[in-house]
Amino acid sequence: MPSRRMGGEADVESGPAAESESVYGAIERKYGELKERGIAGDELDLLLEMDIKHYFSQYMKGVDRRIRDRRDLEKMVAPDVLELTEAMVVYAEKKLGRRLAEKVMYALAMHIQTAINRLRAGTIVSHPKLNEVRAAYKQEFAVALDCLQLMEERTNIDFPIDEAGFLTMFFAFHEEQAEEREERVAIVVVMHGNGVASAMADVVNQLLAAACVHAVDMPLDADPKRIYEQVKAVLQPVASKKGALLLVDMGSLVSFSNFLEKELAVPVRVISAASTPHVLEAARKAMLGYALQEIYEEVKAAAPFYIRGPLWEEEAAEQDMLAIVTACFTGKGSALALKHILETYLQLDERMWRIIPIQMADAEEARQTLSNVAKHFRIVCIVSHLCLDERIPHFSLEDVLSLRAMKEIQALADVEEIHMHMARELTNHLRHLAPARAIPAIRAALAAIGRELGLEADGRDLVGLVFHLCCLLDRLLSGERTSGDRGAAKACGHEDEDGALYRAVKEGLFPLEQQYGVCIDEDELCHIVHFFRSLQGKRDG
Repeated sequence: MPSRRMGGEADVESGPAAESESVYGAIERKYGELKERGIAGDELDLLLEMDIKHYFSQYMKGVDRRIRDRRDLEKMVAPDVLELTEAMVVYAEKKLGRRLAEKVMYALAMHIQTAINRLRAGTIVSHPKLNEVRAAYKQEFAVALDCLQLMEERTNIDFPIDEAGFLTMFFAFHEEQAEEREERVAIVVVMHGNGVASAMADVVNQLLAAACVHAVDMPLDADPKRIYEQVKAVLQPVASKKGALLLVDMGSLVSFSNFLEKELAVPVRVISAASTPHVLEAARKAMLGYALQEIYEEVKAAAPFYIRGPLWEEEAAEQDMLAIVTACFTGKGSALALKHILETYLQLDERMWRIIPIQMADAEEARQTLSNVAKHFRIVCIVSHLCLDERIPHFSLEDVLSLRAMKEIQALADVEEIHMHMARELTNHLRHLAPARAIPAIRAALAAIGRELGLEADGRDLVGLVFHLCCLLDRLLSGERTSGDRGAAKACGHEDEDGALYRAVKEGLFPLEQQYGVCIDEDELCHIVHFFRSLQGKRDG
């Protein structure tokens, strides 16, 4: 006699959309992503365990939002599945001696419907942390085994023991619910222009039907310090230990994250050149409870925009050695040959330099090796047939072998040596500033101003300004007032055609002011404005 089939009603949710939203689909997706990234062993187990708890919690929240009452549930699952679920809940409550929340029954019914659909379609049901669940929730697991037998009797389907692991998570949900905190990553949009950030946040909040995105507008004439304080004021009441993600357009806003982390004691990430789709994706993931780093990585991957500056712009340890890296797929012998050519044709101070040959099986391995090298050396350029890091100047094998690249590499090396010498000499003369750490920060600020103005200044052009700013910061840290030319400020051009230039300089220097707790006065700002104006003249001349 043919068995009675369960869960076959036309309205039952069983398509790809339902599958992708199930606990199964979420875990399988994450498992595949981790394997593709080369994660295995204990690290894979740990990450997967964290994600199972995360996805189960999010699944429960999702069902709670979608199903308001029994009528909604009846549209989602077949009548016999609902009847089976109710019987299981009655049995579990009797054995466990406590009531299960109504939303547990709703979510369990949805889950059983998905389980039936998967097994009928020949899809494997697998719980990757079955033993851990069994050990952590022994009583609930015993009840789940009994319920599994009931499911098999009612459906005439053989369920794998892994399904008991999933049932256990439903029966044990009350413990996790007691610990659960509705903390989310805070999403803040900060943009130049009157009302730009507010309009973007309003659009996303309307699309998601939730006030989940906060906005800070930055008028073009606003003082970066004031905007920073506004962003901090917005974050203070909403930022939790899960942290905050800033989505900004450009300029000094990119530098806010480091200072906010220190002052608010929560993790902060920043993504620049953000648009409405990026804000929408970030907010959606934050509402689902994703971790900050996960939101940051996924939104960043979807954004083919500038996220990070040159490698030497990042806050790092004080590296007192410089390096050129030669990298080849064909073997270390080729990288060594390139090293010999560079040593022959470049004039380098051997006390400062290392030319480091590396062999790589693939680009990912090479990037990891570069990351390790960068902990001890400042990498000035890379010679390889593949661009391994867009933040570091790259030269092809052909250009080095033909010697065409030697002049440009030598120029880069000369500039780095000058800054290294500068740091060493100033160490004995400055009273309050550590030049080895200040010089990279100053160069980062000047590079940001250059990018904002569309200028690619020759490194030698900036050496004098770097030196000047080192001395200026040291004087300001000592409490001295700077003596500037009052006429310079009047000729600075705040409101005329130089207004954009002035704003770019003022915003670009804000990270230095914030980092060292000083204020660069108008006269000094205007001297720097005049410097960049002269660079513009050279470019246009």
